[in-house]
Amino acid sequence: MIRPRTFAALAVLSLAAALLQPAAANAVTAPPQGSVAVIGDFGSGTDDERRVADLVARAHPAAIVTTGDNVYDDLGYAALVGSYYGPWASSGHMIPAVGNHDHAEGIRAFDEYFPRLRGRHVYSAGAGGIRFFVLDSTTALASPAARARQRSWLERSLKASPARWKVVVLHHPPYSSGVAHGPSPALRWPYGAWGADLVLSGHEHNYERLVTDGSTFVVDGSGGKALRPLGDAVPGSQARFDADYGALFLSATDSELTGEFWSAAGDRIDRFVLPRGELAS
Repeated sequence: MIRPRTFAALAVLSLAAALLQPAAANAVTAPPQGSVAVIGDFGSGTDDERRVADLVARAHPAAIVTTGDNVYDDLGYAALVGSYYGPWASSGHMIPAVGNHDHAEGIRAFDEYFPRLRGRHVYSAGAGGIRFFVLDSTTALASPAARARQRSWLERSLKASPARWKVVVLHHPPYSSGVAHGPSPALRWPYGAWGADLVLSGHEHNYERLVTDGSTFVVDGSGGKALRPLGDAVPGSQARFDADYGALFLSATDSELTGEFWSAAGDRIDRFVLPRGELAS
């Protein structure tokens, strides 16, 4: 028994369609308050990271989820994460995924900065009415055995969870139109059939929303490290943006999960709504 992965796209802005109605024409002028903010590829210590952090702070999110690459050099987590998102990190309201740069800079530093995870990089946590299932895609791609263990854990955990909304978080995108790294086909698992409503990733430094086999995937890697261009749209690409940094904001009700991607300049670039489907035989 699985839920059909239907969705309603309410507004889309892409680089290829830059002359569409701008976000400024909408009545909405700020990200939703109290939502869950999602940032990725951000720990750069740059002015652009600060712009995104300021955007996030204005929304007063209940929690912050990261899609990995929380740091990019040896300045450390206190400088590259805490200086921008310290209140959420110190209070336990940050749900971080690890990326390849977290491993490259020394995963022990990640573990020390997030002691509540007790060294775990594959785990689940709840915030804002959503249950997040976090993977370590770097080790999953490096080791078939690790990939099998994570796949088994995710399938088992998604199916067993009673959460109303279930969101998977990993660093490497299963689907992407990005040209710097591209997608990771080895991670194209049946997320929707297992019960996931949404799959979040980073690694590509841009924003893209895709729908494939009825499941919604979002690449959110525009958190502060140098942006990278999108290539030709792959099948299923619904919204694309690589002109500015930004963050995704998720809001959940009993019947809908809404996502809004906002640029650091304060424009709403994309909005999508995932209605909760009835169980189908």
